[in-house]
Amino acid sequence: MINVQKPYIETQDNHTRICCDFQLNDGVKTLWYEIDKDYTEYLSLDSCDAFFTILTLLASIKGHDIFFEAPVSKRLYYGFLDILMPTLRIVNPDLMHIKVNAHTKEFDFEPKAIGTALSLGVDSFHALVSSMNTDYPVTHLTLFNSGAFGHEEHTVARELFKKTIQRVALAAKEMDLPLIAVDSNMSEILDISFVQTHSIRNLSFTLLFPKLFKIFFYASGYPVNKFKINPEVVDATHYDLLVAKALCTENLEIMIAGLYDNRIDKILTISSFIPSTHHLNVCILADSNQFLDSSESLLKNCSRCFKCVKTMTALDALDAL
Repeated sequence: MINVQKPYIETQDNHTRICCDFQLNDGVKTLWYEIDKDYTEYLSLDSCDAFFTILTLLASIKGHDIFFEAPVSKRLYYGFLDILMPTLRIVNPDLMHIKVNAHTKEFDFEPKAIGTALSLGVDSFHALVSSMNTDYPVTHLTLFNSGAFGHEEHTVARELFKKTIQRVALAAKEMDLPLIAVDSNMSEILDISFVQTHSIRNLSFTLLFPKLFKIFFYASGYPVNKFKINPEVVDATHYDLLVAKALCTENLEIMIAGLYDNRIDKILTISSFIPSTHHLNVCILADSNQFLDSSESLLKNCSRCFKCVKTMTALDALDAL
């Protein structure tokens, strides 16, 4: 049995860390998320939604029942256990059936912001641009240390994350949009494939801010005609749409951006968006990229990894390189 205690907040200099202790194998571990203190007001200690998603996933991997002291959004509890977990067991038959004990509640936080994550890649820029001139324009940008920067050497991954914050902050300033960067030790806690779990990881960060986000756009990696669920699926991108719907709450609607656009469509859309011409960075920003010069203060496209080459080829074909 994994016993999950109530979340609590620690303040360190200009940062706020929201933490949750849990007992596993006769030891106590802590899952934490760290933000700039200016956004502390948007956190909630009444709900443990963000921790619920990650620690219930961990419990399924370990094969332990789990108990939460703090309440969980009623909509999320249903979506995670009745929609998402059966899907994950199809993709990964090794995931075990477990008992999840948590009090549920229909929270009413009245959030107003619309967010998306900006990694400076094609998909994230497209999610931002496609929201413009609609009823739901993005009001806040985010960047999450969920595992995309690497997880084999956590200190290296964290340094890459911090350098990426500097790049994204420049783009956010040009667009006059606030940027919320969130660090976490999630990768150390889960210690499983990022590719198979990226959407759950990233969206757990969104759930940290129940008083801020009413809508969050999650950038699609594949168009909806690539949707599939079977044991051969390695990349969670194939079923992002299902994950997004499963992780909604009474206060948060998660939308998938670019459902009907392929890579070329997205590149064409953002090629005329001035900030993307200044800040587009499609490089593999992880410790696994042998071509990346991580010693630079501002990380640049290496122009040699497969993502860089693929994007340059597309831009050249569109006469936009």
